Amino acid sequence: MKILFDLTEMQPRSDGIKFHGGGYYGEVLFFAMLGKTRNVIGIYNGKFHINPRILESGIKIYDINELSPQAVIDKEGIDTFYTPLRNKWKLKVNRHIITWHGIRMLELADSGISTYNYYHKFKLKGFIKSIFNKMNRKTYDKEAYVENAEYITVSEHSKASIMSFYPHLAKSRIIVCYSPFMEESESGNLPQGIEPKSYFLLTSAARWEKNNLRAVWAFDELFSQRKDIDFKVVVAGVVNKKLFERNLKNKNRFIFVGYIGRAELLSLHKNAYAFLYPSLNEGFGYPPFESMRYGVPVAASGTSSIPEVCQNAAIYFDPYNVSEIKNRIIQLLDKTIYNEYSARATERYKVVSEKQKRDLERAVDFIIAPP
Repeated sequence: MKILFDLTEMQPRSDGIKFHGGGYYGEVLFFAMLGKTRNVIGIYNGKFHINPRILESGIKIYDINELSPQAVIDKEGIDTFYTPLRNKWKLKVNRHIITWHGIRMLELADSGISTYNYYHKFKLKGFIKSIFNKMNRKTYDKEAYVENAEYITVSEHSKASIMSFYPHLAKSRIIVCYSPFMEESESGNLPQGIEPKSYFLLTSAARWEKNNLRAVWAFDELFSQRKDIDFKVVVAGVVNKKLFERNLKNKNRFIFVGYIGRAELLSLHKNAYAFLYPSLNEGFGYPPFESMRYGVPVAASGTSSIPEVCQNAAIYFDPYNVSEIKNRIIQLLDKTIYNEYSARATERYKVVSEKQKRDLERAVDFIIAPP
């Protein structure tokens, strides 16, 4: 049996970016699959960056600019097509498997617009975005839904959401396997002037749905009220620094950094005093888990899959409420609470990481099983 693996969804689409969550998921699954079978063929887009390890893996890989996916299926006698993020093609193949991480666009069609507006000067733009999301449902359905496809999803929340928005899929084959995690040794440097345990960490700042702007406001309010707090805040993934600095009263307490590599990101997680994750929506949510690996306490949104994954190891807040975010920061400044959530983080990491290992095996077996 031959499997065609869609590598294009592991390739970033923006200049300077060599990592994104969906791509990370696909790579871990890809290499785990190669550990069980070599009957794998890949397709990728030669116009974009791809991890050199994939090119050096020894499997046959086709550039979709030279040969279409259907042409590869026909030429190689492919039995199963698998994509780790979303479907882009209507294909004739015996078995079509898709990992469906979540339905963020539909879940945030209305509730996320107030946050989107914070990132833009004109409120009208947010309204237009909301209308576009609703009109774009057909396009989204085309990418997500394939007749007679089988699905892997990454949390019980995502599975429930899929069946809520697509009730006709309730009888489809959908299995839940937590997103895999590849333990890596961090060797990156911290930003200049930053010492370990002297800062709170925020990440993925380029994306409005990650909601970092509200967290920045919460910290700024706290710094204005409490001059005795000497922590700084590192905000990673910033592409528009002016957006965050606008109206800040304590700019010197924030360090805004752009896109960084995996080693540097892991170093930031490891050395942070605490990690804040104000995201509005997650299918799984890697970042809190990356901090928990190092026993770093986490305060996070009590939304979507985050409470399922973090359980009692995170202290939760309403991501739309700046005052509540600030309250959780204050709680983490209490050493008793801090030490409690640090210990919980370590224990939760152990539990989830073991489940991730089992679920990775289960996902690979699901894909390579005969049609």
